[in-house]
Amino acid sequence: MSEAEQGAWATYAAAIIMQNRLGESMYLTGFNHFLRSNAARLSIGGAIVEAGPTTLTLPGADSTLAIAADNGTQLLTVAFDDTQDWCKETGGFLSVEMGMPQLHTRNYFGGPYRNAGALLGNTAVPITSPQTVVAPFTLVADQKIWTRAAIILADGRLSNKFAAPVSIVGGLLPLYSVTGTLSPDAVCNYPLGGAFNGKAYYKRSDGAYFIWWDGTDTWYISVVLGTPGAGHWLRNDPAIIGVFTAVAPNTGDATVGAGEHP
Repeated sequence: MSEAEQGAWATYAAAIIMQNRLGESMYLTGFNHFLRSNAARLSIGGAIVEAGPTTLTLPGADSTLAIAADNGTQLLTVAFDDTQDWCKETGGFLSVEMGMPQLHTRNYFGGPYRNAGALLGNTAVPITSPQTVVAPFTLVADQKIWTRAAIILADGRLSNKFAAPVSIVGGLLPLYSVTGTLSPDAVCNYPLGGAFNGKAYYKRSDGAYFIWWDGTDTWYISVVLGTPGAGHWLRNDPAIIGVFTAVAPNTGDATVGAGEHP
């Protein structure tokens, strides 16, 4: 590294406030940030970035991150905000980690985590959500899993790690379908869209409808994520699979099932 590159890392470090395990503010050295960023890049097959970042902020977390685990395919389906910068730049990544599966009765997990893979950004053809990675542990139905991710930008900046909502293997799946004689027509496939109110939400393939949890006791099918609107379908049950009742002016019972629309 040249002196100019080292100086750029030092300038970056002086602008970035980090937190220790006690939540106290602290600063790292430029060399610390160089190691922090490039160790993460090397762990997922990326190239070392020698020049220090000129943008003096950490990448922000993706609050929509949601990850569903399928014991049949042994895949993790990762839903994310595909408008973020890393998606649109070659050399940008989303690094995904998963903890060892636990009993479904467990409510806390402090690690360790294992690398599950990375999603690669692309300048020419930006990556879209959702994507899949192979689970680094064997997935067994009804086990509870904790997952997290970090954003790595092409200029070397690395976000803090952020968690997806805790999920049950084979619980919330990567794809549901809606069937029924409905007005308006809300039938079709609903892939995993992201996280909302502590659970996964699902977005119809054309983006016209959402299946989402209100954070209390009800699942909804509506045009706007988080807003039932004048007409919608609802299900007062913690389980997403089953019959959703129409609320006027919508008509017809909507049935949500696992997998592809028949």
